[in-house]
Amino acid sequence: MGSGERIRIVIGDAHSSERLELTRLLFTQPDIDVIGVASDGEQALRLLRELRPNVALLDEDLPSFGGSAVARILRSELPDVRVMVLRN
Repeated sequence: MGSGERIRIVIGDAHSSERLELTRLLFTQPDIDVIGVASDGEQALRLLRELRPNVALLDEDLPSFGGSAVARILRSELPDVRVMVLRN
C-alpha cells in the first residue's frame, strides 16, 4: 500500500459484542475503513471474496469455518489479503 491509502478491513467474529467493540475501535483510526462484518466463517469468506479488503480480522471460533480455515482458503484464492486470526 502506498502512502495515504486507507486500510480496508473485514471483521469476522461470532460474538456481536466483540464485533461491535472492534468495529468501534477501528472506526476511530483515520486511515482504516471497516468495509464488512461477518458473524460466521461462511459469511466472512463470501464478504472477503466480494470486497477484497487489505486485511481480514477473524475469530478462531467462527461457526461454519473457523478463522484458520478461512485463512487457508484465502492463502490460495486471495494471497494479497493479510489475515490475522484472533484467539481468546
